[in-house]
Amino acid sequence: MRKLLTMLTTAAALALLPTAASAHVQVTPAEAAPDDAVLFEFLMPNEREQSTVSVALKIPNGVIPFSFEATPGWTRTTEPDGSGGVGVVRWKGRLASDGFVRFAMLASTPPTAGPIAWKAVQTYSDGVKSSWIGAPGSENPAPVTEITKTAAAQNAGGENSSAAPASSSAEQPQASGGGSQTLAIVLAAVALLLAAAALVVALRGRSSS
Repeated sequence: MRKLLTMLTTAAALALLPTAASAHVQVTPAEAAPDDAVLFEFLMPNEREQSTVSVALKIPNGVIPFSFEATPGWTRTTEPDGSGGVGVVRWKGRLASDGFVRFAMLASTPPTAGPIAWKAVQTYSDGVKSSWIGAPGSENPAPVTEITKTAAAQNAGGENSSAAPASSSAEQPQASGGGSQTLAIVLAAVALLLAAAALVVALRGRSSS
């Protein structure tokens, strides 16, 4: 009976292991529009007794980061990819065993629809690495953002939204300026006609005298 109880206790403890390590790396948004500027946020929990000292994030193909939010207590470096863009973003700092850290950046999404996986590797103070690079549903899945045309565009940074009003306001002064120039020409022509008429009258008066 004791052996049976021991076996059942061990099996129950093993069954609870996946639950204890259920907090995975997360990314928001889960969906994004193609060819859009998007604010991406990454939530990195610590799942070990040791502290996390670095996090390396591989940038998916077609994604172009262009601005990063500063994370207090962490330093950031980037590694180029084969085409000269950003291939890997690496943050270094201390993350307590019961803590989590949030990283954020602005990036352009790929022009085509489909899933993009954000593969991340956490390195702990004892040298052990947790690689979040697996497929969805695996033990260590990489967070995924679905690029889809049905997602609302963010236009994070406001590049497109600021360009439209600037264009319309630039056109209005041109139209107004064109009308003012036309009015000035008409007034100048009338003045010339009046001056010519006055000159003719004056010349006739001299000839008659």
